[in-house]
Amino acid sequence: MTGSKQALNGVRVLELSALAGAVAGRVLADLGAEVIKVEPEGGEPFRRSVPTVPTAYGEESGAWLAFNHGKKSVTLDIDSDEGLATFARLCKTADIVVTDWERLTLAQMDRLGAAARDANPALVFAEILPFGRGAPYQDYAATDTTLQALGGHLYLNGDVDRPPVRISLPVGLIQGGAEAASAALMAYHHSLKTGEGQRVDVSVQECIVWTLLNSTMAWQILGLNEMRGGAIRKERANRFFTRLVWETKDGYIFFGPVGGGGGAARIKSYEALVKWMNEDGFDDPILTKNDWNGDGQFFISQEDYDAVTAVIMSFIKAKTTEELMERAVRERILLAPISSVAGVFENRQFRARGLFRKLDDPARGLSVELPSHWANLSETPLADPRPAPAPGADTDAIFAKETEGSLT
Repeated sequence: MTGSKQALNGVRVLELSALAGAVAGRVLADLGAEVIKVEPEGGEPFRRSVPTVPTAYGEESGAWLAFNHGKKSVTLDIDSDEGLATFARLCKTADIVVTDWERLTLAQMDRLGAAARDANPALVFAEILPFGRGAPYQDYAATDTTLQALGGHLYLNGDVDRPPVRISLPVGLIQGGAEAASAALMAYHHSLKTGEGQRVDVSVQECIVWTLLNSTMAWQILGLNEMRGGAIRKERANRFFTRLVWETKDGYIFFGPVGGGGGAARIKSYEALVKWMNEDGFDDPILTKNDWNGDGQFFISQEDYDAVTAVIMSFIKAKTTEELMERAVRERILLAPISSVAGVFENRQFRARGLFRKLDDPARGLSVELPSHWANLSETPLADPRPAPAPGADTDAIFAKETEGSLT
């Protein structure tokens, strides 16, 4: 909300980034920090990464535009002695530096980090790396795909009779950036209390592991590892394969009506589903033949499961996704829509919660809606989106203050 006080008003962040660092900077900018991108002449390479969108500035990366609005930009040759000295002076006025390995090498991070700490001992210097510092893989090259694989995502994605598949978006890099923002703020809190800065070391591989939820503890609880699966998979301790993606009259839903060890919540969900099916004339005896979600669920045959699935599938295919969702919310049936990008923007609940904000960028000829309201802070609301900067757009304004004896 324009004119409102944000949580990080007065905090200055220097960002040298590709995607992961940009995500971290975006989170901090949304919270009200002044985020200054430090770029080479002409802009950082990530500005031109594919896929691109046509703007008045030429072809620009869609991901870059999504994660860099609300920031400033200065251009600086950080590899020159003069540029390093200027960077150090900037650090005297900064609170946090964020960078990632796709933008800087470890040697560059070490050089900049040393200069930053000498200039400002209270500074937080956050690095996003594939495997973190000091690990055996520290110097290995990595991409989002290799990190999804080594973090466990690929093992869990795709049909079991085929090779694993990656999540299409670079979720590893995005998750690493979000975790870096959180870690940097924890270090900043420590700096405010003690005056002591820290180097924050974020491993994207470890960030991915944390997103695997119950899969990481399956062995300790069940004595087995979860198998990957797509629309059909062997869920948790099941001895049979279950369907989790169901076709509706106009789309798809995610639903595990029977099996899977869901406990009391899944028992109640299934009871509500059967009640609804009976009301609509679906009263096949298979629906109540077995203890589908109680203690007997782990001894169900694949044949019986396939039979109950066929009946449930015929019911679901006759309903629209909206019909299913309305009843599910009312009676706590555990299903969820599988949304397209358009479906996300059309979601009535998201609209009612105000999760989208308009960004007008006349210089680029863009006017778009962004899913940007990711936290609802009553006293310090998130900052309104502002256009992403052109390369070096703020160089003169920020460095001019150096001639006045201060970069503040």
